[in-house]
Amino acid sequence: MERNNYQYLAKNIAPSHPEIVSGEGIYVYDKHGNYYLDLSSQTANLNLGHRHPVIISTIEEFLKSDHLYFLSSRFESPVMADLAAKLLQIAPDGLTKANVKLCNGSDAVEDTIKRARRYHKAEGKTIIVTQYRSHHGESSETLSASGKLFQEKKELGGSGKFLHIDPVYTYRKPHNLSEEEYAMKCASDFELLVKERGDISAILLELIQVTGGVIPQPKSYVKRIEKICRENNITFIVDEVQTAFGWLGTMFASDYYEIKPDIIALGKGLTAGFPALAATLFREKYDNLDYGESEYTYGGEPLACKVAFANINHLESSGILKTIPEKHKHFMRRLSEMKHRYKQIGDVRGNGLILGIEFVKEDTKEDYETTEKVYQTALKNHLLFRKSACAGKGSNVLTIKPPIIISHDEIEQSMNLFNKSLEECLK
Repeated sequence: MERNNYQYLAKNIAPSHPEIVSGEGIYVYDKHGNYYLDLSSQTANLNLGHRHPVIISTIEEFLKSDHLYFLSSRFESPVMADLAAKLLQIAPDGLTKANVKLCNGSDAVEDTIKRARRYHKAEGKTIIVTQYRSHHGESSETLSASGKLFQEKKELGGSGKFLHIDPVYTYRKPHNLSEEEYAMKCASDFELLVKERGDISAILLELIQVTGGVIPQPKSYVKRIEKICRENNITFIVDEVQTAFGWLGTMFASDYYEIKPDIIALGKGLTAGFPALAATLFREKYDNLDYGESEYTYGGEPLACKVAFANINHLESSGILKTIPEKHKHFMRRLSEMKHRYKQIGDVRGNGLILGIEFVKEDTKEDYETTEKVYQTALKNHLLFRKSACAGKGSNVLTIKPPIIISHDEIEQSMNLFNKSLEECLK
């Protein structure tokens, strides 16, 4: 196809980076043979990196077999049932049902919303609380739920039956409060909202706001939110589309946070990036949707289910999850050194292998220009980040979310390239 055919792509999917023709592990290669060290996992979904042998061999074996690569959910599908059983086996306690006939994170989050509202229908409770800066998907309803960019974009649709509360943003906490006092104040604000209104059905929470600036929510805050939900008959939904399947050194971020949600949304790392599959896991009482209300044509197809099963088995058996804490320390040691060296870096933060670098001006205001300059310079130096956009104003946080297979040598290489890029930009 002629390269000028890019002109026919809609502007929201028009590419802005070089053409990538191959990749392996944490590296991708463009058409000129240049390598790029991928700290982005592409769309933050390739937990096992590019062309992982477990994923490739699973696909090849399946396609060489007599299995059908598509089957309507009207028919029994052992591979779909096996995946559901596997997910519930490894899930936090209390989750006994799964919907795996979903295609992406937006589908999964919307499924959680439907189930919570259906459960509370008799009480007339339709409002769902989410956080400012959150990102829960790009369907009309999940855009409406998101607190990142979309409050003023009513034309994009959605019910609008959401309320947004402040996340615990420790770097920008009030000076007169300790970190713990600040976290408990934010939790108390949610509790007050619940008490005042009476129409809140659920809270939909990202344990780490990845797209919104890599803002980890403190464990004490999350546990307090869970307790408030239990005490007030509020459905506790955790959006784990970004955080499940290894990045925190656990299968689920809920395990890392030691919580037991009512409903969990899954996507991205579920299949190590192979399309197209997402899932929700929930307590028995939320098994309340009927046929035609939350299942999609390409969800639950056998090949994707088989890949997801293989991915989970590899995460369990390979020992890779045990390597994450030391890799986190390695990244944070190097990033902290650079923060000390460059005043434009206001904060480095994160859990596991989900990390953020926030660029600021001298008054700690967001520095969008420097962030973009560093991002482009890093790209020139063969290093791929993602940018976190906040409140529609631009990006002042670079996101590190590499494939969890990254080695210590590759971490060191990436941080040397990053330091080189900072020297070129900020000298």
